[in-house]
Amino acid sequence: MAILEDIIDTTESAFASNRNGRIVDWNESVERLLGHASSDVIGRHCFEVLDGKDIFGNRFCHYRCAVRCMIRRHEPLNHWQLNYRTASSDRINVLVSAIVLNNNTPSDFIVVHVLKPIVSADVESGLGAPDKQGNRISVDVLEEEGTCPVELTAREAEILQLLAAGSTTQEIVRLLCISEDTVRTHIRNILNKLNVHSRLQAVCLAIRRRLI
Repeated sequence: MAILEDIIDTTESAFASNRNGRIVDWNESVERLLGHASSDVIGRHCFEVLDGKDIFGNRFCHYRCAVRCMIRRHEPLNHWQLNYRTASSDRINVLVSAIVLNNNTPSDFIVVHVLKPIVSADVESGLGAPDKQGNRISVDVLEEEGTCPVELTAREAEILQLLAAGSTTQEIVRLLCISEDTVRTHIRNILNKLNVHSRLQAVCLAIRRRLI
């Protein structure tokens, strides 16, 4: 898939797993974040590698993955906070966003997990971190502090939603009945407005800023 190739270039920490929960891609950024080399994790179940726990210390990642169950039930995925185990057996809090890419059939999918380190966990909200005065602020505020609001046109928002669903340029052309040049122009405008360099980065940022 073309979008998976973007993972290698982006500065976002990201990995991809298949419908069976086995890791199929692991970029350099997530290798630096968690310490696991791609050669050590490709083909393994992600729950075995990451040992993800929720903010209360309960086991979240296991062979009966809640995320994969939600995908199969066509339920929407919001971002969530987990505590992952690193290669050195330390623990790290991360905000996880998921992008689902359908492969050949709706039941054959790839899940791209994008990780954002969290400075400090707020047990009540699960998404908080202290500012300079010690007050709790959300990850979204921390992340987007100093940035301008993004205003997308209705068509740009529609195309961004399709990109988040894993649609290719040709698929968007067919779905929206517009030319390929028009689609590429809209995508270029989206990237410029979000100040990112790839479709994957655009989708990740849009999820974090709740633009889609």
